[in-house]
This record gives sequence, structure tokens and C-alpha cells, in this order.
Amino acid sequence: MRHKNKIKRHFRKLLMLVVVLILGTGIYLNCFAKTNNKVEDEFRVLEVNKKVDTNQISSEAQALLQATEKPTEAPKKEMEKVEKVEQEKSGKVVYLTFDDGPYKSTPELLDVLDKYNVKATFFVTAQFLTGQKLIDSLKEIDRRGHVVAVHTFSHRYNEIYSSVDSYLEDYEKMADIIFEATGKRNNIFRFPGGSNAGYSSHIREDLLSAVKSKGLVYYDWNAYDGDCDGFTGEKLIEKAVTESSYKDKSILLMHDIPGKEAVIDALPSIIEQLQKKGYEFRTLSKLVKPIQFESID
Repeated sequence: MRHKNKIKRHFRKLLMLVVVLILGTGIYLNCFAKTNNKVEDEFRVLEVNKKVDTNQISSEAQALLQATEKPTEAPKKEMEKVEKVEQEKSGKVVYLTFDDGPYKSTPELLDVLDKYNVKATFFVTAQFLTGQKLIDSLKEIDRRGHVVAVHTFSHRYNEIYSSVDSYLEDYEKMADIIFEATGKRNNIFRFPGGSNAGYSSHIREDLLSAVKSKGLVYYDWNAYDGDCDGFTGEKLIEKAVTESSYKDKSILLMHDIPGKEAVIDALPSIIEQLQKKGYEFRTLSKLVKPIQFESID
């Protein structure tokens, strides 16, 4: 009998212990849920009104807010800086530039560039092709990955340099044609005869100020193949390679015009010899520091 009573007493104690454990667990879970709900409620308020004073909310809500905030714009700016550095990174570079075209022989020139996977910059005019033929040629130059930029519409020095307005009118006329052909507006260009052309001396300062105010950047050159001075064959090749090798970065002037097929014939040797000297070829863009014969502050 005593043994049975002893078992009953132990059973009641065990039962009470189980009840206490269950009640304690329930109380803890209820408190935790209330705390968690409070944090979530605070966070929802912060999402609606970002101006809430974070000193008035719990540390848990502050941590949740910080974890979900979007990154700032700083990484984008850093990427832009990196992109600019990439364009001007160290190395030996030649920028091939072809003036005055396009012309009916331009496809042959493009084929040579394709063969060597070299991209160039074409400063174009409307003096040899017109209408749809001009549009199609510009479109093809762009399609093959080259840069199409303004040189001049007419290439008539006396007309375009008669006044600042005359120059800008000629510029815009060619820029509109390029846009029609490619859907692009390029802010780089080359003055006919260069920025120090004698024809522009009487308007030069005002002209340079005008193009600068429009955000346009002009590119002269520091290497020339001599094609318009009668150079052909090996002499043209030697002149182009030698002048392009004076510096690590060169802008080489050549022409894409009638009677200058010698340029197309010489181009493979020019490319191959410069590549052997460690040069690579790139296109001009606003990120490339310009060479300018004349400039204003």
C-alpha cells in the first residue's frame, strides 16, 4: 500500500513538471512573436516613410532596414571612371583615320580592314557620292563596326570658312545625313584642312569657341601617309609606319578618295608592320584625348 502511494506521489510531481514546461514554452514563444511583430511593424513604417528617426526604433528594426537598403550610385560612377581609364590605358595605339570619302572604292578599303579585324574612323563628306548611294555607303561603314564622323558636307573651303554660321550649317548638313544612315550622332569631327587651316584664320577663334559650346570635339593628326603629296608604294608605307611610330599613341591621316587606290594597296603592309612593332588599332571617341593644332582654353 505504501509503495502504491509513493508511486502516485512521484507521478503527480512528474505531471506538474510537464505542465510547468508546457506553460513556460508557450509564454516564451508568445513574447518572441510579439517582439518579432514589433520589429516587422517598425520596418513597414520605415518603408513607407524613410524620414523616420532611426534613434526612435529598436536596434533589430535598424538592422533590418540597413540590410535591405539599395546601394548608392557610387559604383556606377566608379565604372565610368574605369571605362575612361580603359580607353586611355597604357599601350601602343594607332588610330587609323580616313578623310573625304566615301567613294566607290570604299568597299575595297573596308574589306582590307575586315581581313585584319581592324576598326577605323571615317571622317566623311558628300562630295563623291550623293542620295541613296551615299546613305548606303555610310550605313555599310557603320555596319562593319567603324566610326562615322563629320568632316564636311561640301569640302569647299571658301564656302564653309566664309563665316562661323556657314561652317556650322555645313557641319549640321553632314551630321543629319550620317544620322539618317546610321541613327547615330557623333560629337567628334575633323576640320577640313585641320584646325589650323589658313582658310579659317579670320574666324578661327570664334569658330573654335562655337564648336566647343556645342560639345563637339575635333581631332587633327600627328602622322600622315603622304598620299595627297604623291607618295605611293613603299614610300607611302614607310612614311605611314615611321610617322606612326614616333609616339605610343598616333592618329594617322589617310584619304579615301578617287585616285588614291595606293592607300588600299599599302594598307595591309602598314597594318602588319605596325602590329609587329607592338601597336594595336582603335577607333576615336570622346574618351580619347584629342590632338589639336589650334585650341582655346
